[in-house]
Amino acid sequence: MQRKRVAILGAGISGLATAWYLRQSHLPVDIVLLEKSSRCGGWLHTDYTTGFHFEKGPRTFKVDKCPSTMCLIAELGLQQEVIWSEAKPHHRYLWHNEELRCFPTNPLSFFLSPLTKGFIRALLTEWKQPVKNMDETVWEFVLRRFNYDVARLFFDPMVVGIFGGDIRKISVRACFPLLKRWEEEYGSVTKGFFAHQRQKRKGAKTSSDIPGMPLSAIFSFKGGMEQLSQTLLNRVDVQLHCQQEVKALQREASHFVIHTEKEDLSVDAVFCALPIRETGGLLQPHLPDLAKELFKVPSQSLAIVNVGYDERVLPFEGFGYLTSTYSNEDILGVVFDSSVFPEHNRMGKETRLTIKIEDLGQNEDRCIDAALKGIRRHLGISRTPNAVNFKRAPLAIPQYGVGHLDKMKELSFQLEQKFPQCYLVGNYLQGVSVDSCIARAKETVQRFLLREAARKTPVA
Repeated sequence: MQRKRVAILGAGISGLATAWYLRQSHLPVDIVLLEKSSRCGGWLHTDYTTGFHFEKGPRTFKVDKCPSTMCLIAELGLQQEVIWSEAKPHHRYLWHNEELRCFPTNPLSFFLSPLTKGFIRALLTEWKQPVKNMDETVWEFVLRRFNYDVARLFFDPMVVGIFGGDIRKISVRACFPLLKRWEEEYGSVTKGFFAHQRQKRKGAKTSSDIPGMPLSAIFSFKGGMEQLSQTLLNRVDVQLHCQQEVKALQREASHFVIHTEKEDLSVDAVFCALPIRETGGLLQPHLPDLAKELFKVPSQSLAIVNVGYDERVLPFEGFGYLTSTYSNEDILGVVFDSSVFPEHNRMGKETRLTIKIEDLGQNEDRCIDAALKGIRRHLGISRTPNAVNFKRAPLAIPQYGVGHLDKMKELSFQLEQKFPQCYLVGNYLQGVSVDSCIARAKETVQRFLLREAARKTPVA
């Protein structure tokens, strides 16, 4: 079989997973991996430069929410590198009415919490609400099925914490697909929830990939989240070109020519794992209408401030807390890293926090100042940290508007028809999570392999 030369543009988790699945296919292929920065891994970035274990991007997985990641871990043989916890205190909090309130963790606290008054009223009538078989914003969905208090107290901070976005703009089908599916399948979110709970009780309680690991556990790796991307990089045989930004993509009769700052590369197929705007820029000369649709998708920028202390300064244990848009706080949320994974602590009493702030163009000093003022107000932590780390995440989280998933599916189909052998992978297509990126990479490689097989099958 003739060897193929394939280029992967971007060495984040999407690009690295694509390289892995291409290698696993045993197709005779030479892989060129192009990355414009000096490091691979994208938003998976574990930093030790201050002496503390700081995560600058995603920091946890949840077993039952990441089946593709679990399969990849098993394929890589990384099971022994996983650290996980189910029993440790992972209480979540909300900054509400000038104090931190714990989200309910059991039926009694659910009925007594000031955060659930609107929920209790809504549960009495939610099952009677009519079904709407179409996409809508999260805000519209929650108002229609529940009420204003539920939208404001529960879903607004969740949308801010997970997507950094606006509950009045993002799609419920894209961002909370399970809730929408419950409505459509059972006629009610409440009925769907109880049916789901019954299925969970009957099903397996532990992971099939890591024996004994509860499906409800959250986990990381001994070497931090970046251990996953670095393992992929070490295990795939690629021609890696760092600090080479792709400037243009040219389609020839049967191949592509990739123009970088340093050289021109001829390849048979391209997997584009670049951010959405850069992808649109490459496609604009060839498919302007498709590129225009990509440019329309907004993305949210964040500023990440990590702080470390040589002593315990947290007033309580837990996972962390969120704020909401109505609280008008500079801080979007705080993760109690040293409480979640004490295995990453260098000493027994240290405290590590990650503070997320919306990036509005403030300089680094102003972001750090806002972060420290925020935890002083919310947590009563007034002492100066022993270490501070700062990172901008420009346009890091694509914002999935109403109809986004259908639109991206159609654009991907159009691209493969009009620009054969060019494939899209990335966090703007079918989910912003690491697991969604891994799943998309695997599915896209499978489509590529099917097309290659069809090309080699003789017509009868």
